[in-house]
Amino acid sequence: MPLEEKPLRIAYLEGLWKAVLFDQREPFPKLLLADFVSTEVIDALPASTTLANVSAECHSREVFEESYIKSFLGLKRCWGSLMPESRQMILVCLEGRQLQANGNLRRQLQPHADDRAALTIRWDVADRLYAGIRELAFKACQNAGLELFQPRGVPKQKGEFRAVLQRGETILGALLRERINIDKTAVLMAVGHATPVAKTKMMNNLGRAYGDCLDAFRGGLLHWALHNLQASSAIELFKDVRHAALLTPPIPENVMRECIEELLGPFMQEFERMSVHMEDLPPDPATYDKAQRFFSTARSGAKNVPAQLQ
Repeated sequence: MPLEEKPLRIAYLEGLWKAVLFDQREPFPKLLLADFVSTEVIDALPASTTLANVSAECHSREVFEESYIKSFLGLKRCWGSLMPESRQMILVCLEGRQLQANGNLRRQLQPHADDRAALTIRWDVADRLYAGIRELAFKACQNAGLELFQPRGVPKQKGEFRAVLQRGETILGALLRERINIDKTAVLMAVGHATPVAKTKMMNNLGRAYGDCLDAFRGGLLHWALHNLQASSAIELFKDVRHAALLTPPIPENVMRECIEELLGPFMQEFERMSVHMEDLPPDPATYDKAQRFFSTARSGAKNVPAQLQ
């Protein structure tokens, strides 16, 4: 490798990694970069990592050149499965750098026919809308006695634990359906139909929202139980989840966690059902007119986009 090209290749690689990880948060699964980084580095990294760690390992092992060559093969193989935003970022990255083999690669890697339309999907607005609705949902859970916000305060004791559990399931299940409806509206208003890449993006958004809700729900239920349940009521609560002989008071926290995990089963199953039917897009975005008005406001260039549905 010519010495003068080394900084250009490193800059190209780091830009490529950022583009490939466009829709990911750190730490991200290292295997997402398996086609673009030396195998030696992938093997050395933990299962989840950061771009800074990837770059540091490439430097310490002096494998930037190997990763550079591997990235060209990886791009050809993965080009069709990348997000439109990723493809756009990579093409801009290649255009701005005069690298050997760059010309051939740029001729082979072309935007997809529907990329221009896909890039008009306002995922950023969808995320802001969802964030506002999420806050309202978490506050509704808080009013029902379920502390989901961090740091958690002393939970209000309203009714029985099972009632708190069911209320949480209802609110958070509705929140996940809002995530689906918001994203469907964003896609339909921009391109009129869901492309395979858009469907993948919607599934990723739903998966992240579910993970966030499940972690908060799990923690909130344990928090409520530890603050409100007496030993005897805890035994009564969990007797259909664990054999009574295993629930000798005081119940250990790890046993209580296991019981709560089983009680979360219906919520997990509801998510699985949502995932299966998520691709059934409504025929018209007007089916969710409030979200449609929100996106219309954002598209018109209004400076103050509302934080939640009115």
